[in-house]
Amino acid sequence: MKSRDIVKIENLNRGNSFIIRWSLTYLCNYSCDFCIQGNKKNHIEKSKNESIKIRTKICDNLIKFIENELNHKYDSINLYLLGGEITILNDFLDIIEKIVNCKFEGKISIKITTNLSCSLDTIKKLVSIFNKKYPYLRELHLNASYYKEFAKEEEFISKIKLLSSNHKVNKKGIKIIYSKIKKLFRKFRNNKILDKMKNKVERIYVSIGYPVKCDDDYKEFIKFKKKYKNIVSNIHIIVIKRYKTSISDKLKKRIVKELKTEKVIKVTFNNNESVFCENNNQIALYLDNEDSFNSKGYLCDVGLQNISISNMGLISRCQSCKEKSVIGNMLDNNFKLPTSKYICPITSCNCNYYHIIEKCDIMK
Repeated sequence: MKSRDIVKIENLNRGNSFIIRWSLTYLCNYSCDFCIQGNKKNHIEKSKNESIKIRTKICDNLIKFIENELNHKYDSINLYLLGGEITILNDFLDIIEKIVNCKFEGKISIKITTNLSCSLDTIKKLVSIFNKKYPYLRELHLNASYYKEFAKEEEFISKIKLLSSNHKVNKKGIKIIYSKIKKLFRKFRNNKILDKMKNKVERIYVSIGYPVKCDDDYKEFIKFKKKYKNIVSNIHIIVIKRYKTSISDKLKKRIVKELKTEKVIKVTFNNNESVFCENNNQIALYLDNEDSFNSKGYLCDVGLQNISISNMGLISRCQSCKEKSVIGNMLDNNFKLPTSKYICPITSCNCNYYHIIEKCDIMK
């Protein structure tokens, strides 16, 4: 298949949720040769004007936006805090604490991808933040990427255990009941019984991402997954685009077969065949000799239910083509959300397809 054979890419789990992606920093203490931000020099160059003062102002204005513009319009917010490696920032925990205490009357899911190189003390403080009782549901979704070139396995797993064990225990029955009545959340938001119920729902979700560059890495991934499956149920592959040609066709087919159970992103081709993926890297596995989906000319609803914020406060409707889709700056706190769909101008889409992307009439 080719990019031109794709008719539609759709998110199946979005619902009435607003998505915010905030790139706090481009700095990282690791130096992976496959980093999407480029090499170490690029990290430093992109981050040279960053400061705690700027991040504080962005955070304060972002909270005002959430409280004034999103409150009572959306049931939940998915807030992606991106890097670089954000846990190396001195104000990382302060930002988390501010966000979980903001006056949004709904669920806020904070989603972090980290190399987990931070100290055990930082993790303890992070866990303590989500162990507190809040008027409304606050969750942490932490995806820890394991880089064997830089991290010691024992230290990495010790931090995973701390995250997995020191939080509110998931009560399955309570969680099912709560999910059934969450649509009535606003109606019952002052109900004391519901408050007690939602404070017993699991608040910290931990997953591990394991980079795979070649077939030997996949074998190591299988051993790693078997070894730690009782600690974390979600240990998944990160397929590195740069090393796509280093993975055999046999292994690609095996990975694709495993991914068909992931009904997160639905990709429909012009032959009416549909496949399910989790992100853009996995979509690329279906495309012959293409590193990513060529989205140029496709109609996308990016920006209608999401914003992307740079480390310097620049607000864009699209994470992949930031400079071409700017709608304001969070430092000024003066912008308006778009009301119409967007015709994609770029040839390589690097977002995780949290939107609806489909062919325009001009492409048919």
